[in-house]
Amino acid sequence: MLAVDGGAPLLAEGEAAPWPHITDADRRAVLDAMDGATPWHWPMRTVRDLEEAWAEYTGMPHVLAANSGTAALHMAIAAAGVEPGDEVLVPADTFLASASCVLQANAIPVFVDTDPTTFNIDPARIEERITDRTRAVVAVDLNGLPADYDALRAITDRHGLVLIEDASQAHGASYRGRPVGSLATMSGASLNGSKTLSALGEGGLFATRDGEQHRLARRVLMFGEELPGQSRDYNARIMGWNYRIDVLAAAFARSQLTRLPQMSRVRQANGAALTRALAGVPGIRTPAVPEDRTHVYFFYPLLVMPEELGLDGLPVAAFRDALARAVNAEGLHITRWQPQPVPGQTLFQELRGYGRGCPWSCGHARPGHHYDPAQYPVSEEVCLRRLVLGQSLSSLGPPNDVTTMHRYAEVLYKVLVEERDALADLTRRTAGPAH
Repeated sequence: MLAVDGGAPLLAEGEAAPWPHITDADRRAVLDAMDGATPWHWPMRTVRDLEEAWAEYTGMPHVLAANSGTAALHMAIAAAGVEPGDEVLVPADTFLASASCVLQANAIPVFVDTDPTTFNIDPARIEERITDRTRAVVAVDLNGLPADYDALRAITDRHGLVLIEDASQAHGASYRGRPVGSLATMSGASLNGSKTLSALGEGGLFATRDGEQHRLARRVLMFGEELPGQSRDYNARIMGWNYRIDVLAAAFARSQLTRLPQMSRVRQANGAALTRALAGVPGIRTPAVPEDRTHVYFFYPLLVMPEELGLDGLPVAAFRDALARAVNAEGLHITRWQPQPVPGQTLFQELRGYGRGCPWSCGHARPGHHYDPAQYPVSEEVCLRRLVLGQSLSSLGPPNDVTTMHRYAEVLYKVLVEERDALADLTRRTAGPAH
């Protein structure tokens, strides 16, 4: 019997370890940073240690630690020279920050549909979105899988555009032997507590190979002021923000970074084991991993396929929600993520921006911008069908191992195979009397 109908849950509470995995070394690093934070000064040695370690890991010589991935992406947009009225291409299926960083520069996000295999931005759909206003492309390494950067680079080079990598969900993954964070002209990454490289709270990393881009990004980071190496003159050259990272968050992230290769190998092995264990289970589609890259499974996305269970006469949304209820009741945390493409969010439907319709109405943008979610059919379909494992309580990271993944698979097998009739009944109840 399904646990949602009164049966015993299959997974015991605490059977899966939460993320992030905190060690004594992490605790010592934070305490040491606390001891070194007096007297206050900037940048602190702990922050520089994190920047230098990320530069060494990625091979990107210029790194700035920030207080969020959103801040790091805004810094990248500014360093790319994006100005009011310019356009930046962004995946339609991503987290809001991949697009809102463009609005922060008073520029216009233009969305591109999703590759149906990788769930990343589709290179084949980019050139149809390029105009004479386009200045940059933001590629997102969604779920933990890098985008197709060689294909993207060929397009951006051909059109003279800046390629920016949003590496927020994929620290530790690689593309054709190159690490995430180094795959574009610049990169921005989140260190949010949930991420594969975690600051426990919030944090971010900006990286570039170009010294001038580094200088421009640092102005945005710190009140519009100039680079370090001299006494502060408290002279803002541009409009800047206070994007400095907290020293304790930097210390935690630096400690985690020492174990990132090891943690990434565990994630890759766990994701592969879960995919093998779910082979042949009807009603779901597991993620694909092209041979030229690795996946670190920040999320393990599953697309629901009710038609495989003979439930194609019922709404996909009802099956998705019934499956989520049943799986969660069995003790395995599964949830929706991004229920609609970003251009379907109210911000883009109402074009209110940051007041009076700006940036769309500020006089620099070309007229006629509007956002129709139907223009991104693959993204809409993915958002409709997607459930994700990998949140804190269903992590694919250590100390969870292949045995834990088999337990995850047992839950899905029970719900989708052993109790498929009960799941079908739950789907009908979820769909309501009209069905």
